[in-house]
Amino acid sequence: MGTPNAKVAKFGASNFEYGVLDENEKIKDTRKISGLSEVKLELTNDLKTIAADDGPYLVLSGGITEAKETLNLYDVDTQMKKDLYGIDIQNGTEVYTKNLMPNYVATMFRTKLSNGKHCWVGLTKGMFSLPGISVKTQDGAPDPEADEIEGNFVPRGDADTGTILLIGREDNEGFDFAKFHAMVFGEEAPVTDPTNTKDTKPGTVVDNG
Repeated sequence: MGTPNAKVAKFGASNFEYGVLDENEKIKDTRKISGLSEVKLELTNDLKTIAADDGPYLVLSGGITEAKETLNLYDVDTQMKKDLYGIDIQNGTEVYTKNLMPNYVATMFRTKLSNGKHCWVGLTKGMFSLPGISVKTQDGAPDPEADEIEGNFVPRGDADTGTILLIGREDNEGFDFAKFHAMVFGEEAPVTDPTNTKDTKPGTVVDNG
C-alpha cells in the first residue's frame, strides 16, 4: 500500500464490439465495429451525508444509480442500427416506426496504456438512443463528423447484485482476455483474437487507436 504507483496514462479508443441480449439475457454472437473516434463513460454513485451530534455523522451510498456510455462513430451502419434498435429493412431502406423498441446490448472497447498494455472496458446491459444526423456542405477537403449515440446501462442478472461495468487491465496479474470477454458477453459468444488488426472484412475492426 505504501509503494508508489508507476506513472501510467490511458489514451486511444478502438476494438469496439457489441452483442445483442436475447430474452434470457444470453448473447450468441458479437460484432466488431470500426470507425470509433471517442468514448465517454459516466457513472453516478449517489452519496448522502447523515448529520448527528451536531455534525456530519455517516455517509451512505446508493450504489451505481446510473451508467451512461456515449459513443462517437464515423458511421453507425444499417446492420448496427438493426441490432441496436430493431429497425425494419425494406428494399435496402431503413424503416423507423413510431413504436420502435431498442434491444438490450452489451458493449466492449479498448484503450491503450502508456506502459504498452491495454485496458478493456465492458458494459453488460443497456439500450442506445437513436443517432441524429449532422452534416455540412463540403468546402475543400472532406471533414466528416462522427455519429453520436448514447446508451443507458443497468445491471445484468439480479437487480441488486448484477454487474453493470467490467474493467480489465492487461497489467493486472491474472488477467485473461478470453475470460474477460466471457464476463462481458457470456460463455456462448465466440472470442476473436484481439491482436488481429489486419482483417478489414465487414464486422471486423481496424485498430487506429
